[in-house]
Amino acid sequence: MKNFLRWAAFLMLMGMGAVSWAADTNILLAPPDPPVLGGQAVTLQLYLHNNTDAAVTRSLPLEVPCRIDTGRSPRTVVAELVGETDGTEVQIPAQGFVRRQYRLPMPVSVTGTVRLAMSALNTNDVTFTVGKSASAEWHGEQLALDDGPTMVQSFLENFSIHDPTYFLLGVDPGIQQSKFQFSFKYRLFDPHGSLTGIAPPMASLYLAYTQRSIWDLKGASQPFDDTSYMPQLFYEFPKIDLNIERITAFGVRTGFMHESNGKAGDDSRSTNYIFVKPIMGLHLAGPYYLKLAPNIFAYVNNDDETNGDLKDYRGYFDFQVELLDPDGLALDSHFWWADKGASVQLDLTYPMTRLWTKAFSLYLQAQYFSGYGETLLHYDRRQDVFRLGLSIVR
Repeated sequence: MKNFLRWAAFLMLMGMGAVSWAADTNILLAPPDPPVLGGQAVTLQLYLHNNTDAAVTRSLPLEVPCRIDTGRSPRTVVAELVGETDGTEVQIPAQGFVRRQYRLPMPVSVTGTVRLAMSALNTNDVTFTVGKSASAEWHGEQLALDDGPTMVQSFLENFSIHDPTYFLLGVDPGIQQSKFQFSFKYRLFDPHGSLTGIAPPMASLYLAYTQRSIWDLKGASQPFDDTSYMPQLFYEFPKIDLNIERITAFGVRTGFMHESNGKAGDDSRSTNYIFVKPIMGLHLAGPYYLKLAPNIFAYVNNDDETNGDLKDYRGYFDFQVELLDPDGLALDSHFWWADKGASVQLDLTYPMTRLWTKAFSLYLQAQYFSGYGETLLHYDRRQDVFRLGLSIVR
């Protein structure tokens, strides 16, 4: 636990990166001119207005992380200042304004209504529409392997993130407790299709999959100690308007999840859950938000032969509390309470784009777990583990 707190303090000190200007200068962000297509670069117009009767000088960053939100899977893309190679100082005349431009590569998978925020600058958000990428149209030239009508066909727009995705090396007690997880969800019915036109709620039915493994990198053959395979089918109420100030989001997920470790014989473990998970986001102050997500679940057809007392170690709820700056530091916590005692998992993440700009589109992550049930195989064994690594979804 001391190691985790030491890393938490270090990353928190690194989190002071946003541009903060005096009240004498206003910044206005204008939406890009249409048409905007996924996979193409857009130009963002930034207007800087001087409210005073004297000229002022301000500095603009060469690169600004931009948060792109389509209502499903927000992501961060870095915009570059156009026409500049060094740190820039902008002189704004008295009661006047200047204009600067940033170039933003729009991800190819982004379509529909987009909300964009340059959170490192104290400016407004903009909303605009992104059309489907035209890369599938062939015009006679040779294309890259991930483009073109003969290479890639997918329903990528129906995929989105689900649970965090990361790879972590075990630090304490050692690399035999390394861990990785990946997760995604898939919208089963096209929200613009004929079926959802008749029954709109069908657009909120999802199939999800999460896989979590404990990897013994110290062993002779580097075996996997245990893996949990977790397919889910759930329904999501994505927006329930509470009309309460500071609540930025509220919704509910409810469904069915299977979990097993894929082993046979005495090492076989499996269970099933039905769950209800309300999720709420609250704005605290400035760039800081709070996420509350209590997951309440019940066991269905639990394997009583190999893990009959699983509920005594995992309990019936997982209470998630996360404090975050969407473009900076985030501390995510999970708490479980069961008859055998409490369990906790803490995850501290920080975007590497704030340290090395565009060099690495990853998060630094530190994780501390203390309690029972991290794996199905050893669900009744108490563990205290500290890990460090990288994540792509937090």
